[in-house]
Amino acid sequence: MTIQPVVKQETKRVAIGVAVMAALMIAVYLIVGQFNASVLLGAILGSAAAIGNFFLMALTVQRATESMPVLPPEEKEDAPQDGEEDDEAKPQPLSAEARSAGKSMQVSYILRMLGLALIAVIAAKVPAFDLLATALPMLFPHIVISILKYTHKEG
Repeated sequence: MTIQPVVKQETKRVAIGVAVMAALMIAVYLIVGQFNASVLLGAILGSAAAIGNFFLMALTVQRATESMPVLPPEEKEDAPQDGEEDDEAKPQPLSAEARSAGKSMQVSYILRMLGLALIAVIAAKVPAFDLLATALPMLFPHIVISILKYTHKEG
């Protein structure tokens, strides 16, 4: 499977955002006088986990969309012209490909969340990692995506 350019591009954007936010987090630790090696190691571990999680999610979406058949748009011959809804327009059942793609995305989500939980447990049990400095970067992709969503203008 070839990684699509959009997966690479979006992962790069999220990685840059996570790195910037991790640097800001480390700066806060410095300002409040709580910085030490475990904070740095936690920030690295948490950031790597967050970026890896995003990349795996993007790959899962890519695989799911690639497995879907491309269908031509439906043409309606007797479409209502007066703005009334068509009583016969009912949702169609999902194809086998769509059900399979949905299941693989659910499995991927569960496995990725378990992976993040395992990393948090490791950070909690291994003194070399600051738990908060590990856990916070796992939230950074959500913040980065929200910021990018509101600041990125489509052509």
